[in-house]
Amino acid sequence: MEFLEDDIKIDIAGNLKDSEVKKINLNQQQANLLQRLVNDAVNSGGPQANGTKSRVAAIATSLKVTFNPDQVKLLNNYSDGRVSALIFDGLCEISNEPLPDRLPALASIEKSMDTLRMGIRSQVLMKLVDHKAFAYDIDNESKIIRVVANYKGGGDAPLEQEPEIAELSSHSGLALGPHTEAPYWCTVKAAKGHSPAPCSLTLSAMWNPLNEPTSIIPIPTILDGLGVEACLALTSPWFQFTRSDSFVQGLGEDGRNVSVLEYDDNYGFALKFNAYRFSVMQEAPEHVAKAFEAFCDAVANSAPVQHVLTQKSVLIINNVRALHCRDVVKDNGRALIRLFGYSKYAEPIIFSEDPLLVRG
Repeated sequence: MEFLEDDIKIDIAGNLKDSEVKKINLNQQQANLLQRLVNDAVNSGGPQANGTKSRVAAIATSLKVTFNPDQVKLLNNYSDGRVSALIFDGLCEISNEPLPDRLPALASIEKSMDTLRMGIRSQVLMKLVDHKAFAYDIDNESKIIRVVANYKGGGDAPLEQEPEIAELSSHSGLALGPHTEAPYWCTVKAAKGHSPAPCSLTLSAMWNPLNEPTSIIPIPTILDGLGVEACLALTSPWFQFTRSDSFVQGLGEDGRNVSVLEYDDNYGFALKFNAYRFSVMQEAPEHVAKAFEAFCDAVANSAPVQHVLTQKSVLIINNVRALHCRDVVKDNGRALIRLFGYSKYAEPIIFSEDPLLVRG
């Protein structure tokens, strides 16, 4: 996959010009301030601790007052849903420890102070764009932080105990086609007893030895190319999806009679789609099937924007405006730290506020 030409031109404000993917470069003073305040917050408890909500808000307030008008404008644009992805770059390294010889046990990474620091840091950056981190009750054991790494096989390099069949999930080394994050029942507001999909997801890399990129596909240009009639067809409930393996066994669901696009008063068209889980129902009208085929072709032929995740950057993807994907993981030492976020527009079914836990 290649960069779009316009996506590699950086202006003096640090933005990716003429692109749905924007960048905020923190200066050294801002990066140091963020690092110091995050370290203080971690000493008071990690992302799952009670009181983290207020600590994150205080750090975000302290950091935002140091931002220049161009940086604040980008924060507001993402907050209002007008940007497909936002990269915070120039952050301090979380750790200067050498790369481990092999990926540590999942429980070890989850409990490490470096992971907690990355989790709090992502929460702060999400708060800057008016998003709040949350967990689903049936996903990832209700934990805010998910470590995304190849513990289940399927990568270029076999694991020591490679499973016979690699599970199709964010943990595996299998290639992931273009998708938004599940669940796929609704995008912004709860429906039929389900909380909506995340409005955003943040990604940063604990380790990414081969600089393997994450790809982002903004959808506004794709929808413009499809035309109004096809977009309206995609808002009809003639689509179905298969259950995600990432949810707790037996608790995820297949879905029928859902749409690919929803119209939302704040976002405009809001997307839910997975190239390897979504299909058109057999009973669908012909013009709906043709619209879905055209959409899938446009996505497959798009030129994604690629970003190499490190400890010194955090990528926030607008989950209702952009797809993301990746190739097969080549290095089993790669480990990402991921958090889900809800925007100021989201209306989930809430079980607890601090930490924020919602019904899946």
